[in-house]
Amino acid sequence: MKKITLLYLILLVVVLSAAAFFFVGSKPNLEELKNTVAPSASLYPEAKSASDQLHFIDDDSNDTHLSEVTDGKWALLYFGYTSCPDVCPIDLSKINLTHQLMTHSDKLQVVFVSVDPMRDLGKLDNFASAFNSTFLGLTAHQDELMTISKSLGVYHEVVQTQALAKEDHSNHGEHGEHGEHNTFKVHEMINPKNGDIQTVESQEKHMELMELGYEHHGHDMAQIEDSQEVAHYDIDHTSSYLLFSPDLKLTALLTSPHEPPDMAKAIDLIIESLR
Repeated sequence: MKKITLLYLILLVVVLSAAAFFFVGSKPNLEELKNTVAPSASLYPEAKSASDQLHFIDDDSNDTHLSEVTDGKWALLYFGYTSCPDVCPIDLSKINLTHQLMTHSDKLQVVFVSVDPMRDLGKLDNFASAFNSTFLGLTAHQDELMTISKSLGVYHEVVQTQALAKEDHSNHGEHGEHGEHNTFKVHEMINPKNGDIQTVESQEKHMELMELGYEHHGHDMAQIEDSQEVAHYDIDHTSSYLLFSPDLKLTALLTSPHEPPDMAKAIDLIIESLR
């Protein structure tokens, strides 16, 4: 009888030990994972819930929540714009190669988010899919885009190149009375007295209004027109890629130098460890 009782006790200890290992021992050590995926990915100590801020529009200006395009997958968001001269194509090519090298690529949805809706609306998916047929494109109206950017810590700022009207474009790059290009930031300033918004296009005017109590409001790209006076503008933007879990929590940033093999390993490991 004593032997049977002892066997039951041993069996109970084995079962409890196995259960403890499964529920405790198998949980990922976040600090260890953080060190393993660095420097390719910077893992947040606590994933940031961002679902309420992820409201976008598609090429047809239809309201689209990120969950509608990710469909339960992990999501990698890249913020850029289609007329970006070099950085965006290079980054998206690296993301494509990363996607191809991943073991769990079927669990990841890459989304290109344009910070230039005025020029990009209608060609988002075509641009994104040119790098990978599974990549999708979204953007947002300017006010919503600023809200999204602020909530995610994403930076973008218009950099405008202004040339004199009727300039001889064959002289681009040359300096002189009619060939010099001035680069400046476009700002919106709020009048503290009546709430009116004034767009300013020079650093000097910006500082002057700041001294008068005006508040910096951001950038209104809808005010920028592609005309003879404004030949072109570029946009400075965040270079990091944002990784979201299936429940749309901001889990990690993929930071420079953005080496595809290392990024593929890091994302695969995060997906395996935090699923």
